[in-house]
Amino acid sequence: MSKIFSFPVWLVLSLIWTGLVAYYAYTTLPHVPMDMSASDPATVEALRAATGKHAFTYGLIAAAPPALALLIGWLVCRRA
Repeated sequence: MSKIFSFPVWLVLSLIWTGLVAYYAYTTLPHVPMDMSASDPATVEALRAATGKHAFTYGLIAAAPPALALLIGWLVCRRA
């Protein structure tokens, strides 16, 4: 690769970014409050939907910037 864009640097920065997003996603994970019934079907379905949306959103936040950086780095190196 080019001196402008280094794959090992991208890999380390991507892992750091993904780790930070994963930590934040874990700390903001949806949960059932203590004053609600955890066995109610509506509550279970709402929690399942919220957890799925949460996982999809944070997965996209974790994956999109490194993928874009790799694409831009590949385009820059190809022209250099």
